[in-house]
Amino acid sequence: MDYMTLFPGYTRDKPHFAALAAAVLQQVNDLIALVPEMEAGFSVAHAVGAQLDALGVSLSIPRQSGWNDETYRSILLRKLRRNQWNGLNDSAFEYVDEGETFTDNCNGTVTATTVEAVPAKDVMPVPMGVRAI
Repeated sequence: MDYMTLFPGYTRDKPHFAALAAAVLQQVNDLIALVPEMEAGFSVAHAVGAQLDALGVSLSIPRQSGWNDETYRSILLRKLRRNQWNGLNDSAFEYVDEGETFTDNCNGTVTATTVEAVPAKDVMPVPMGVRAI
């Protein structure tokens, strides 16, 4: 979009104003072009290495030694899916991956075990508004 056309007519023929406005608007256009790159760089599906580590920290799952990017990505995606669960029993199994087992401890807690041996609190679906400790 040509933002210069949005300025009042009496400022359009002022060379200093036009130069200043063009410089500021160029920075805005550069930022607008940068947004898709940042989204791709900090998308769990596309992030690698340190970017994936930063996403893991923001999801409260720091990388463990021995986890490569693919394993870590699958764990983070599982956590994101878990955060979208609506809390209903009927839909719980949509958020559980194959290879996960759940054990009822008969004391109000459930232990989850996965192939990657991720702690249960990072895997087990929890209704929104309920915090796993």
